Amino acid sequence: MMNSDGAPKCLGECASTSEKCFHSSKSIQHLLDNNKKWREELVKREPKIFDRTAEGQHPSYLWIGCADSRVPAEEITGLDPGEMFCHRNVANLVVTNDINVLSVVQYAVENLMVKDIIVCGHYGCGGVKAAMENKHIGLLDTWLRTVRDVHRKHQVELDALPTEEARYRRMVELNVKQQCLNIFKTNVVQHRLGRPTNRTSTASLNAYPDDEPMMGKAHQRRNMILDLADGLEKEPGMIRIHYMARMLKREAKLFTPEEVDEAIEAIKGQMEDPESSLMPVKSLIDYFAAEKPKETA
Repeated sequence: MMNSDGAPKCLGECASTSEKCFHSSKSIQHLLDNNKKWREELVKREPKIFDRTAEGQHPSYLWIGCADSRVPAEEITGLDPGEMFCHRNVANLVVTNDINVLSVVQYAVENLMVKDIIVCGHYGCGGVKAAMENKHIGLLDTWLRTVRDVHRKHQVELDALPTEEARYRRMVELNVKQQCLNIFKTNVVQHRLGRPTNRTSTASLNAYPDDEPMMGKAHQRRNMILDLADGLEKEPGMIRIHYMARMLKREAKLFTPEEVDEAIEAIKGQMEDPESSLMPVKSLIDYFAAEKPKETA
């Protein structure tokens, strides 16, 4: 924009006439022009869209994708504003100690009541490639540890592939599958009616008809115990009793406080050292989830 004297005028709030003002940047102006054009085209196609979105959002999907600028979620799926709740990070990861992604998942599942969660990876992912090369890359080393774990887990399969490109593409696919599993094991997803599906890139949270098999309570309990213990074992297969008792009692839909206390006393009675502060995770699973999970289609 220009003042009456022809000097550039700030597009922001500082009202500066300096050419060095950040708000007068041509790149920012380009974005503002594009935004105006996008809005006009969208309103022309759907006149009431902004009235609708102003009332609140009701997305059907949660999208967890890569931060790569070449994979814009709404554009590649052809969805309008308000139809997809999105979270993006390097290599589309669902890390169990990442409060950011877990908060997004909780809000999407519990508040927005999304029907499906989509984990979208893409060939050419720089994060996956960096993890495979195992080079020191600074702060990302810690973040990509999850991808490196997937690589080690499938090392034999990957090494059997004929080319580096084939290994790279397969690793992208394996990473997506692992993140789907990570999503499904979270507390919030376990609380919703659900079961694994045959789709490799999504975890469905739809309610199923009465004649279709659902995840049994024993299976839900087992998954909850494993989820709570994940990454917090003080020794291989051992978890702190006080921590596990406190966390299980919070899961009121699956455990009563009395059941938790009885289970711990029973397990401690079978331990070599009843005074130990640690207990076997397997013993807790055997106590609460002794029955085999129901088979799903």
